Amino acid sequence: MAELSGKTAKIRFTSIVGTSSTDNAATRSTGVAAGLSHTTVGFVQMDSTARRHWDRSSTATPILADGGVPVGATEYNVNPVQGKFEWVTGDPPAGTYTIDCHFLTNTFLTGGQEWTVDVDPAMLETTSFSTSTGNTQWRTFREGLSEASASIERLHSTGDTGPVFFDRLNLPSDMVIELITDDAVRFEGYARVAADGWNASVDELTVESVDLQIDGPLYFSTT
Repeated sequence: MAELSGKTAKIRFTSIVGTSSTDNAATRSTGVAAGLSHTTVGFVQMDSTARRHWDRSSTATPILADGGVPVGATEYNVNPVQGKFEWVTGDPPAGTYTIDCHFLTNTFLTGGQEWTVDVDPAMLETTSFSTSTGNTQWRTFREGLSEASASIERLHSTGDTGPVFFDRLNLPSDMVIELITDDAVRFEGYARVAADGWNASVDELTVESVDLQIDGPLYFSTT
């Protein structure tokens, strides 16, 4: 197994406004749903990889149909990051599935030089006083609410049409961000701009540093 070079990394982010699309072909899958949750349920996923990031606003609710008949919303949970309908229990029945959605267009970020992602499982301390004559020696924990954050550094150039992340900070608007290690492996999730910093020096290139708060699940994907 060869080590992975950072030069293969890329960054993609989505548009602000979704594009309406109906009757998109979708495929049923069984077994483990991809993602950090590692649930053991099946799912139905959009076939088009270019249309798998969905607008998650209340006015753009995606619709799953089997043979043209909408599937009951109690059967699944919507995963708008990966374009999936994940079954609540078990696997979706065999059928001819289509999806109506508002998809967000993906764009590669120009000038990207570095990205990092940090995941915090937020372990909650449960240590308490001893209930015997002995003393408490070790801390104990249980899982809490997980969260993740990311940071990006990019070069600003004359070819840039506008301060992409500064605009998102002012709107404010979320986006689906893809942090790609190579062409097949990436982290992806909804994110909001938490901070946007600029550094200009007479003897250095102009650099933009962006802090992102992941809003909802962060997925690790190889598809």
